[in-house]
Amino acid sequence: MEEHKQPELSLIPQDADDADLTSQDEEDEYDTELEALLDQTFADVTDYMTEEEATEYLATILEGGEIEHESSLFDRITPYVMENLKVTNYRPDQAVREASLAQKSMWRPGDGEISYLASNTLEVYLGTPERPLEIPQALKQIRQLSESTVLTARIVLGLWNIRRHNDRVSKNGSVPVLLDEILQWQGLQKHSRVAHPGANKRYTDGYRTEQKRRVLQDLTLLASCNVRGNCTITVRGKAVPIQVDGPYMRYSVVSRKTLTNDKIIIGFLVSPGDWISTYEQHQNYYLAEIDSQIFKLNPQNDRYALRIALYMTERWREQAKQGNFSTPITMSELLASSMVEVDERHMTTRFVPAIEKSLSKLEQMGILGKQICLTEVNKEQARWSKDWLASRWEILPPLKLIQEYQALNSAQKKRPRRVRAREVPKEKE
Repeated sequence: MEEHKQPELSLIPQDADDADLTSQDEEDEYDTELEALLDQTFADVTDYMTEEEATEYLATILEGGEIEHESSLFDRITPYVMENLKVTNYRPDQAVREASLAQKSMWRPGDGEISYLASNTLEVYLGTPERPLEIPQALKQIRQLSESTVLTARIVLGLWNIRRHNDRVSKNGSVPVLLDEILQWQGLQKHSRVAHPGANKRYTDGYRTEQKRRVLQDLTLLASCNVRGNCTITVRGKAVPIQVDGPYMRYSVVSRKTLTNDKIIIGFLVSPGDWISTYEQHQNYYLAEIDSQIFKLNPQNDRYALRIALYMTERWREQAKQGNFSTPITMSELLASSMVEVDERHMTTRFVPAIEKSLSKLEQMGILGKQICLTEVNKEQARWSKDWLASRWEILPPLKLIQEYQALNSAQKKRPRRVRAREVPKEKE
């Protein structure tokens, strides 16, 4: 995550006369503000710990600690937003999405810790494998998990997937990601002001403090999430169970010193946890296409639409393996899988119209290709809400996404492979 100097993050070349200019004093103030935000974020998440515990905890979740000599990696990246982003779509990704969006009451206390059991049977807990957070501190972090946390995870690991094989911008499995880059993917606009009353020129103040703080908090929360349980991978065509227990994601702070010996945060090196190596050492790769417009949905105003869209990207990837995108889903299953709580008190007056409006919005934005209710629901009769929950829906991805998955499957089928005698052909993802 980061803060590169603001003018250097301009994605479109501009003439000097048209550029948004920021004074050196404003740049220094901006960098100092970011560092203060990071310090405050760490202070918040270690509030219940002793100084020794806090030091050990932060050293663990910030895998590489603080690095002062990797700034060249950030100079080599050019941030831009693409139409689609290939994001990791493994069971740990799905478990952390559910845990981040689950009702807080769904987290269950255990032996000195509190954890969430995802629908795929993986458990999510907070802290480190050696020292899970105690319940009071864990509850504080659980309350901070939100739609924003999931969006940050998808963006960061999507960018990791793009850069991981580029030696110029990767190091020991980690890649650089800029803070402004994440905010840009979220469709947020930088704050600006006129140079002086009546002037046409404007100065940029960068992104708002609360926006930057939210991203920093998301990263810290994601690094604090651990996933444990049994997963299944394919080895020589056979399903083999494996166990995972470790951090979902890691990151390191990258900084440099100024001439006055002040520290300026440049950004962060990020990577998934070791769980991904367990999959990939046996050539198990799971990636899903996600429409960049999903990241621009407002976590508050578009809450239902965002949750449904995030789940559908996972469902479509699973459906792509067999090409059965038209398989119906009941409304109750859609809501449960999307981590949308049914509002029974205002079911017919508010909740149903809000869900149907969200589906229509996703279709209008092109995030959904088509959504149609296959079951006739008579809304004139009394107590029709149960019929609506049981109704079957066909929710298709956009045609372009279907074509991309079809091309991917065709390429995998044509890929030459040596098959040993008596070996069962390996399943295609």
